Amino acid sequence: MLSDLILEIENENNNGEILDFLNILDCIYKNKEPDIDGNTLKNLGIKKIENDFTIYGKNYPLFKMLHYFNEIPLFNSEKESIIFLKNNKLNSSKTYFELDISEKEILRELTLNYAKNKVPEMYKPFVKDVIFGNTYYFSKYNMELKEYVSNLNAVYKLKEYDIVKNCILKKELPPKNIILKYKTDLSKTIDLFNKKLNNTEIRKFSIDFDGKNFDCQYIYLKQSLWDKLKGWFFGEINGIHYPALVNISYNNPKIDNLKPFFILNDNEDEINVVARVPKLLYLKYGLTLNHIKLNGNHTYFGKWNNLKFLNRVDNENIF
Repeated sequence: MLSDLILEIENENNNGEILDFLNILDCIYKNKEPDIDGNTLKNLGIKKIENDFTIYGKNYPLFKMLHYFNEIPLFNSEKESIIFLKNNKLNSSKTYFELDISEKEILRELTLNYAKNKVPEMYKPFVKDVIFGNTYYFSKYNMELKEYVSNLNAVYKLKEYDIVKNCILKKELPPKNIILKYKTDLSKTIDLFNKKLNNTEIRKFSIDFDGKNFDCQYIYLKQSLWDKLKGWFFGEINGIHYPALVNISYNNPKIDNLKPFFILNDNEDEINVVARVPKLLYLKYGLTLNHIKLNGNHTYFGKWNNLKFLNRVDNENIF
């Protein structure tokens, strides 16, 4: 994980500025609020904006930014998001950074109201905390730190560790060609995964947390020899993308956006687990998955042995 490399760089350095930078990168990677004072942020060239739009991808055209937001799935297609923006007299091709103050306010209010109409009554009070929050920007690149960390993570997953180290130490952007390579591979994986979702039964089980019972959904991936043969010709779902897939999957109409979603991948006598808790559930109930021996914060990961998994899904035999 990228956090492992951040820790490695931290252990190799005693430069205060680098350590502060590593700290904030690690917090952003783990979806935690950085506890860093304003002067330190200023010295790092990082700008904090409170109560900002938390929708990811502010360098994208507005229609893509809104379509990609799946904490509360807003639109089923890019076309829907374009129509929404045009109906409200906003240029769908502009980026968030290109909007003036009044346009930003209009977009914020429209999105908040639209999102509230997408959720049951009991969740409406929490929608604002999903849509708005503190965001951090790399000032010299006019880029969200979330996007910067995402790019570093892409390079890390391609095992270009020295490039990631160099970018962090020099506070530079990763090479565009490497990011494009990762995004191209991820895009192929997303297409394959969506086909898998469309052709596979979404299974169900439940978990107990804090005296309440929560319904969950999961997809179980086990490659047959035929699957592997097809993969050689048509590509296969790349396991390094599971954390991205479990997030993106909430845009699929088969996935209930108010239930935790698990991707389970068979690995001999173990099951690799990657899971997601919708932020609305996290805010309303404090629901995490750490109590079932998974690590993470909103996106979770870990391993279960087959026997434990069978017990978790109420002895449903899927093997």
